[in-house]
Amino acid sequence: MKQSDSRDELALNFELGMYELGRDLYPKSRRVLDGLVTTYAAAGRHDDALRVAAELVQADPTNPRYHYNYACSLCCAGRREEAMQMLQKAVELGFDDFDYLTHDPDLEPLRDCPEFREYQKRALVQRSQRLKGVD
Repeated sequence: MKQSDSRDELALNFELGMYELGRDLYPKSRRVLDGLVTTYAAAGRHDDALRVAAELVQADPTNPRYHYNYACSLCCAGRREEAMQMLQKAVELGFDDFDYLTHDPDLEPLRDCPEFREYQKRALVQRSQRLKGVD
């Protein structure tokens, strides 16, 4: 293991510890839960990320980013069909980060699906409309 890898792992474990402490102190904080999902995923703890992502979607079913992160967690857990459904919901709710959607490694298993390309197109159109100020 390289020294930089060791430092990265140490930093990730520290961040994870901070978010877990934050969850203990503020169990309903969406900001803490959102950070916890991302950190669990980065640590390869996909079942934990999936569980917390589901909590966030339940807490705020209109937040497109929560649905997007849930889709990523489902995909990492090998639940591709459910991931695709959640990704569809994220885009329907307004998720429009085309670049992130296109390059997110968590969604790699979905890239060959025609539906995925449709979601990319829709996200791109939504982003363009948002930037132009069109509803």
